[in-house]
Amino acid sequence: MRIVVADDHPLYIDAVQGQIRHLFPDSDIQTAQTLQDTLTLIEAGGIQLVMMDLYMPGMEGGDGVSRVVAAAEPAPVIVISGSARDADVRACIEAGARGFLPKTLGGPVFASAITLVMAGGSYVPAEFVAAPAAERHSSPSSSAFTPREMEVLTLVVRGCSNKEIARALDLQEVTVKLHLSRIFHKMGVKNRSHAAVMAVRTGLVPDDPSS
Repeated sequence: MRIVVADDHPLYIDAVQGQIRHLFPDSDIQTAQTLQDTLTLIEAGGIQLVMMDLYMPGMEGGDGVSRVVAAAEPAPVIVISGSARDADVRACIEAGARGFLPKTLGGPVFASAITLVMAGGSYVPAEFVAAPAAERHSSPSSSAFTPREMEVLTLVVRGCSNKEIARALDLQEVTVKLHLSRIFHKMGVKNRSHAAVMAVRTGLVPDDPSS
């Protein structure tokens, strides 16, 4: 398993590598300290996960994240940051990141977040998920979606891929993609990661989709 860890603080890179080696003992971890070096490692191919600092040299917020997401696809990208400002979290998720991990997270939670993302899910800080009431009221309600769209959205929140959604709902993958396109339009989001986060944040789908 080839993983890129990018951060301009060597001590933090060492800490992240320790967590990853505990989770994936056979992983090949390669490190970078700038955006350009990160892209160079990704372009070599075979990447299965990218963990990157939001403020390392060369990054320009969401723009830098977008470049890494595009280069690493389909491998997930997790952003790590010393702060968890709402605007930063939102920009990273909108740019396609599958996770946003504050550097203040404890080891067990940090490891669980990585595991969740590698299983197809998304992770953001709890305080970001807790949306203000005003935002909930301004967001689309479940009545804006067809029953099938809500089923698809719920499975997206669970971290299911298009193939898994198609199998669970007895649909063709192309049909799932059409449903997702409509869901994204109604929610005003650009990708499934953002849809999943906003679905939970605005109360469209509960934190535990089975409830």
